[in-house]
Amino acid sequence: MKKNDVILIVIVLLLGVVSYGIINFMKKDVGDDLRVIIKHRGVVVKEYPFDDLTRETYVLDVEGEINVVQIEKGLVSLSEANCQDLICVKTGSISKPGEIIVCLPHKFTVEIVSNENLSEIDDIVE
Repeated sequence: MKKNDVILIVIVLLLGVVSYGIINFMKKDVGDDLRVIIKHRGVVVKEYPFDDLTRETYVLDVEGEINVVQIEKGLVSLSEANCQDLICVKTGSISKPGEIIVCLPHKFTVEIVSNENLSEIDDIVE
């Protein structure tokens, strides 16, 4: 390897380490007060405390559009849906604030949020 190759490798590695540090430093402290919010057509239909539940199942059946949400300690998933593509079911489990499962054909969302984020104004709005 030439001297320039080594310099390039070192620069790329340093950029990676610095980027990782910035991302972890910029993360907000989400706290322990998490909630699972289930929405249909943008309207909240159910809300659960995320940390206190050991196991919960919620079935939403609106005009034959069925979605089954499984909530277990630390994980939320959409276990069943009768939409055509089933992308929402294939999404898998979510466990962190800001993660979301979306069923576009049924206009259905499941999201984990921190109570701090519920009252804050979005940065884009400001």
